[in-house]
Amino acid sequence: MSVLSVGLVGCGVISEAHLSAWKKTPGFKVRGVLDANRELADARARQFGVDRIYDRLDDLIAECDVVDVCTPPASHAKIAEQALHHHRHLVMEKPMVTEVSDWTRMTKLVEGTSTKIAVIHNLKFATSVRTAKRWVTEGRIGKVIRIQREFLTNPATDRMLVGDSHWSHKLPGGRWFETLPHELYLTHWFSGPLELDSVTTQCSPTAPSGAPADDVMISMKGNGCISTFHFSANCSENRRWFTIQGTEGRIVVDLLSDFATISSLKDGTWRRAMGRSIIEAGGTLARGAADRGRYGLQRIRGESPHSRIIQSLAKSLTGQGEEPTPLDEVDYVVTYSDRIGREIDRQVAAARAART
Repeated sequence: MSVLSVGLVGCGVISEAHLSAWKKTPGFKVRGVLDANRELADARARQFGVDRIYDRLDDLIAECDVVDVCTPPASHAKIAEQALHHHRHLVMEKPMVTEVSDWTRMTKLVEGTSTKIAVIHNLKFATSVRTAKRWVTEGRIGKVIRIQREFLTNPATDRMLVGDSHWSHKLPGGRWFETLPHELYLTHWFSGPLELDSVTTQCSPTAPSGAPADDVMISMKGNGCISTFHFSANCSENRRWFTIQGTEGRIVVDLLSDFATISSLKDGTWRRAMGRSIIEAGGTLARGAADRGRYGLQRIRGESPHSRIIQSLAKSLTGQGEEPTPLDEVDYVVTYSDRIGREIDRQVAAARAART
């Protein structure tokens, strides 16, 4: 089997997960890396035994079959279009782009070609999320009628909220634009494409510069389902939960712990007497022991959602599987990230004007 070469652009924090994943993917080899900061590129190359450090993007694109982009989003469009012009397969971190027009140009470049675009929608490949998807597909909670995503954080636990220099601060909607793709592709995967209903913000005078709208509630609806996202920069709890309510039960996914629970108990006199929450907690504990063993083993092996999505892409490129991020999913995420991010900015500007 021929080996496809990979060139990675951007050697910051997230590049470690990508390089680790490619190293474990048969049939692919990282030919080289590129970063504006040569010291970063040197360090990553040494860490993963990469032979080549590129000085020019043109050279990387000319010599590699797959271009993996791990730079901040503002630079994505220029790199992507150059790679697609040369018919290179493209892997990109989310957010994909900061302008819808950039995405439109990219899709035109791949029309009628065999070139693939994959965006790192990695939470689709978390074990807990895939377990939840299986439970939904099996009908264990009935029809999905409600999705709730909680992203509750604060500057003490979120590096993107610290200081004034992080690249996410310049995105539409600030720090929330960086995480919005997760909320949108999970909603799309579990309930189909919903329409934006409302965006509500709280813009406190003491809000961190990276999230001038320090609390945001987003509502979407359609297909008999309502989905809400709550972003907060004011919560020390640091919670990342994804809840799926069905007509016959509920699934709660703790994304940070990669653990899913399901509740589908019917109401009854004895269950009320015992306490449904207590009964459900017993079931969770019984399941949790084996699941935590799984979690620990995966950590030891270096398995992660990033490694799984990149290996899924590799199978797709070699004709052995479906695309991990279909273009309609990416289009949905790009479109609504833009609408929501710009509405957050509009409300922030209005709040600031009202205070002056």
